[in-house]
Amino acid sequence: MIKTLENKKTGPKRTFRDKIFDYSCQKIGKQRTKTFFKLYDLARFDLFGKPKGAIGSIDITNRCNLRCKHCYFYAHDYEKQPELTDDEWIEKLESLKETDFPFYQCSWVGGEPLLRKDLVERGMKYFKSNLIATNGTIELPNWPDVNFYISVDGRKEMHDAIRGKGCYDKILKNASRPDLKIHVSMVVNKMNYQDIEYFIEEWKDRGVKGCLFQIHTPVKGLQNDDLWPGWQLRDEILDTLLKLKEEKYGDFIGVPGLVLKLMKSDKCKEITRNCIFKKVAFCFDPQGQIKKPCMMGPQADCLRCGCVLPFHMWALEDKWLMARELLISLRRKKVKKNPAISSQPERVGKEIR
Repeated sequence: MIKTLENKKTGPKRTFRDKIFDYSCQKIGKQRTKTFFKLYDLARFDLFGKPKGAIGSIDITNRCNLRCKHCYFYAHDYEKQPELTDDEWIEKLESLKETDFPFYQCSWVGGEPLLRKDLVERGMKYFKSNLIATNGTIELPNWPDVNFYISVDGRKEMHDAIRGKGCYDKILKNASRPDLKIHVSMVVNKMNYQDIEYFIEEWKDRGVKGCLFQIHTPVKGLQNDDLWPGWQLRDEILDTLLKLKEEKYGDFIGVPGLVLKLMKSDKCKEITRNCIFKKVAFCFDPQGQIKKPCMMGPQADCLRCGCVLPFHMWALEDKWLMARELLISLRRKKVKKNPAISSQPERVGKEIR
C-alpha cells in the first residue's frame, strides 16, 4: 500500500552537483550557470557515455481532450486500467531516488499532460531538464524553464481535419507566449507533406523558438497506415527540409541537418536496428510500468520509425555536431538579449555533410 506523503519530505535528491549549481547561481546568475552545466553534462556524456535513464518520458495520464487520427497512444489499452494517482506518481519518483537513476531529462507526455498540470509541476522538480509535449489546446502554465513542444499538422484546415474543429485557433492563442520556450512540432505524413513551407512561414514571426519535424511512424492496431508516405516520398520530404534549412530558414528548423540526412532510407535502418534511445532511455506508462521499446510502445513499426530521437542521439556521437549544438544554444541566448541578431537565419558552426 502506498504510504501517505503528507508527513514525508519529498522532492529531488540533493547532490554535491546541486550545491555547486546553487553556489554558482549566486555568483554568476542562473542563466550562465545553466549554460556551463549544459557544457559539462554534454562533455561528460561524450567522455563516459550516456548513463542509462538519462533521457526518457512519462505518460503522466491516459486521458486526452482530443482523439487525433495518427496518435500512437490509442493503439494500447491504457484506458482499461486506472492511471496512478498524484501521490502514487510521487511515490514512484521517490523510490527511484534510492537507485542510481540520474534524473537528467524528462518528457511529460500522455494523453495530454496538461490535464494533470499540478502533478507535472510537482514531478518536474525531480529532473534537471523538462519538456512538455502538448496538443496546445490548453492554456500553457507560466513555466519559463520548461520546453513546450506543441503539435501542429500544417494548415488550419489540415490540422483540424486530423485533430478536431477549432483546435488550430486555440493553439494560435495559447502559443502567443514569447516569455516561454515554445517549439511547434509537425509530424509529416502523406496528407500534409505539401504544407511544410507554409507551416514554417505561418510560425516564423509568431514568437516561437523554432519548428521541429518528424515523419509519421506506422503503428499496429490503428487505421493510419495510409498516412505513411513510403520510402521514396519520405526521402523527398527530408530533401525538402534540408534545402529549406540550408537555403532559407537556417536553424529555425530545429532539427540538425545531419539528423535529417540520417533519417533517409539509405542510412536509417542501421540506426533503428541499433536504436540508442531504446538502450539508454526510460519510459513509463500511465500505470507507472516500464514501457518498451520506447514511448511509442510495442505496436510501433521500428523499421519505419520517423521519430527524430534515435537519429539525434546517434548524431550526437559526432563531436562536430555536439559543438554546433552548444554554439546554437549560446547564440540563442545572445538573440534574447539583442533581438537584432535574429534578423539573419542561424547558420552557426560547421554543417556536416
